[in-house]
Amino acid sequence: MKKTLLITGGNGFIGRALTDKLLKEGYNVRITTRREPKKQPANPAVTLVQADYNDVKSLQKALEGCSGVFHLAAAIFGFNYRDFEQANITATQNVVEAVNNTPSVETFVHVSSLAASGFAADKNAPRTEEMEPAPVSDYGITKLGGEKAAKTLRPGVKWTIIRPPIVYGRNDSGVSKIAAWVKRGLMVNTSGNGLFSFVHVDDLVEALWLAFSRPDTGGETFFICEPAVYGWDYFIGEMANAMHVKKPFMPQAPHWLMNAAAWIYETAARITGAQPALNYDKVKEAVIPGHWICSNAKWVKLTGQQFTPLSEGLKKSF
Repeated sequence: MKKTLLITGGNGFIGRALTDKLLKEGYNVRITTRREPKKQPANPAVTLVQADYNDVKSLQKALEGCSGVFHLAAAIFGFNYRDFEQANITATQNVVEAVNNTPSVETFVHVSSLAASGFAADKNAPRTEEMEPAPVSDYGITKLGGEKAAKTLRPGVKWTIIRPPIVYGRNDSGVSKIAAWVKRGLMVNTSGNGLFSFVHVDDLVEALWLAFSRPDTGGETFFICEPAVYGWDYFIGEMANAMHVKKPFMPQAPHWLMNAAAWIYETAARITGAQPALNYDKVKEAVIPGHWICSNAKWVKLTGQQFTPLSEGLKKSF
């Protein structure tokens, strides 16, 4: 009989790719959804189950019979700290409590973020797992809070924390929004001379699978990324090449303009109910005096996983 694994946030960009991977590995996949599903997926190995992240009992019901959990659900954007806290800390605490009350669950993989660790002040000293976390945004602070919650799982549950940087790939809404501006021929540079780490979604999914399936990843935190780091100008240039369009004009955005843009986006989002493309919290991360880079050395030493170079990954994405 095939075992069942639960994915929170499984309807998102990473969750859909992870679902495909788990199905190929021979598992049944159960995906949580906040609303009652109108219909189930055509594939009988995939089921949607309604769950309320504020209700531990509903989460326990969703977990019944599951042997493992991939916790992807999170808030990347929010209007205030409370929004992030509710989605990234409280929800994780509730999922953990539900797991602790579900004897069948043996493995828990928690997807965190580089933002939980913070930025690197020196481009030659990327963030490592041994460094003391120093998040600068509400998103980063609450993702670190989610990590702390994951570490309170009962004995007998093997947990692993994965910290990716910028994740990109086919059908990613974030990359799609950037691509739309690249196609228009204009892309504001908000990062100055800062450098970034990236990971292609296929590589991240492979890492999540290894974190789940390997016994030697338990009780550990890992950065998952390509070893090379890149400036925003290079990233946009390679994206334009992958799209077969001219590299866009890229003026540098001053801090005041970024705050003004964040206000416009947040105001529009409050009116329409849509997720803002930019907010004040993201501006905090954009203006840091350093680099959003991390080292994959600990993970590669353990697993030997190889990673897709950015230029190749962008070609795959488009």
